[in-house]
Order: sequence, then C-alpha cells, then structure tokens
Amino acid sequence: MRNFLKQALGFNTLKNRLKTYIHAVVDEAIEASSQAGAITQLRQSSYQITSRLASCLQPGQASPHALFGSSLCRAEDLINPAYQEICRDDLRCEPVFHRKQWEFVYIIHQLRVNGFLQSGFSGLGFGVGTEPLPSLFTSLGCTILATDAPDDVSDEGWKRTAQHASALRQLWRSKIISYDNFAADCTFQALDMRAHDQIPTGHDFHWSSCVIEHIGGIRAAQDFLLASANRLNPGGIAVHTTEFNLSSDLDTVDEPGTCVFRARNLQQLKVELEELGLQMEPLILDPGMHPYNYHVDAPPYDSNVHLRLLLEKFAATSIGIVIRKPG
Repeated sequence: MRNFLKQALGFNTLKNRLKTYIHAVVDEAIEASSQAGAITQLRQSSYQITSRLASCLQPGQASPHALFGSSLCRAEDLINPAYQEICRDDLRCEPVFHRKQWEFVYIIHQLRVNGFLQSGFSGLGFGVGTEPLPSLFTSLGCTILATDAPDDVSDEGWKRTAQHASALRQLWRSKIISYDNFAADCTFQALDMRAHDQIPTGHDFHWSSCVIEHIGGIRAAQDFLLASANRLNPGGIAVHTTEFNLSSDLDTVDEPGTCVFRARNLQQLKVELEELGLQMEPLILDPGMHPYNYHVDAPPYDSNVHLRLLLEKFAATSIGIVIRKPG
C-alpha cells in the first residue's frame, strides 16, 4: 500500500508540474497571438486550455532516453542521437523542433525496426503530398506506391501548403535518390481515401503522416484505418501519425475538414481492430518533461518550436499509431 501511495503521489506531482508549464506557455502563446492581431474570442477561449490536462496522460511513463518511448511527439526524441542520425543520414536534413519532422522520423524508425525498409518489401503511402518518404523508401530498395487525393476532392488548404502531389516528379528528392532509380520503383496514383473498395491490396506496409484527420472526421478516420489495415499482406504493418488532444478526453475538434483524436477514440479503434483480427500496439501517452513540450504554438504557427499547437481551445500534438496484420 505504501508503494502504491508513493506512486500515486509521484503521479500527482508530475501532473501539477505539467499544469504549471501549461499555464505559463499558453499565456505566452495568447500574448503573442494578441500582438499579432488575434481576435479577442481566440484569447478568451485559449485560457480554457489551462484548466486541465487530459486525465488519460501518463507523465513519467516513458524513459526520457528511449527513442519513441512515448507514442506522443516530445522534445526528448528530437535530442536523441538516433533521431538526429535519421535526420542527417536518411532525410538529409538537420533536426528541428517541429512535429512534422518528428512524424517522418517516427514512421522511418517503426518501419526499420520491424524489418520492412529493405529490398523485397512493398509499401503504400497515403496522402503523401510532397513528403520525402517515397524517395527514401525507394532508395532503400522498397517498391513504393505513393497516393494522394484526386484533384476534385483535394482540400484547397492542403494544396496551398504545397502538401498535395499530383505527379511523380513532385515526390522525387534529388538529395536522396537519382530520378531514374526513383521512377523505376515508385509509382503514383490518385486515391480517395474515403473509397475503401479502391484501396490497393498486396502491400507489406502502409504509412501516412497527419492525413487521416482531414478525410471527414474521427469516425471516417477510424473507418479508413480499419479498412486499409485489412488490405495489408499477412504479416504486414501500418504506421500512421495524426493529431492528439492533450487538453481533454471529453471534448475535441471533430469536423469534416479536421479532427483531433482523443484517447478514447484510439481505444475504441483498438477494440474494433481486434474484432477484425488485427492488432494495434499499446499507446504510451507520456507528454515528456522537457520545457519545449509545453510551448504551445498559436496561429499562424510560425514558431521555431512547433511540438504543440493551439487548435480552437485545445492543445494538440502528433501521435504515432502502429497496426499489425498477423501472418
């Protein structure tokens, strides 16, 4: 009983420290937004973030030294030498405190440690935009099918941020692979992710980087993950990243154009996957203790530290999901 109480008290201490961080950094984010001309309503609603952290969070659960020990994006990963090595050796870029880069490195790491980034394996990428992963995976010997939304269903905001691909050459990264080698083993196909019967079969791995939250809301994203994982080859793996609500496991953003997953949505997904004979790796929801984990970037999201962002009244970050189809 004594050990149990000690653990409980330790958890509460961590939770209180996190709340103190959140209060401070959200106030700074609100002040910065105000100086940039943010509307009063945004300032007022932003204060609601400081009222609580989602009860589902598990501060202190993951080692600060373990790369991707937590399922959540955290600064501890970005200062890990193995993370920085992937940035420099694979992506040919310098590490930065940005959750989009974290998503790419997370996907690379999960596919590599599971043995899929080598000759003889085929991968299917969803909503690839102009990301570097098709070039990288092709350079490592994989056969890749890269997909993105057809022009008639692609969100205009997605296009404006140069994240929508409509030609193979847009996916090519010359620093990673020659175009001839890339074009020999990578193909591009337009794909509406809402049309589940059109999802290609016959691939050993799937991936997507913060795409599923833009295809129609939480339920639509869950349905896509269920349908696509079922089309993996036996023994295959799917690695997806999406946005996660750090502020609440009750309320969230759930709109056709964007949504933010709560822990309860992911637990529901896990149950539904198991009903289909699929498996989702357990989630570790440790937000980390590094101060950069509690800097909340506010619109227009131009901070040099972008691990957390303000979405309506919620603090959100990226989360990694790993799904397996038993062989």
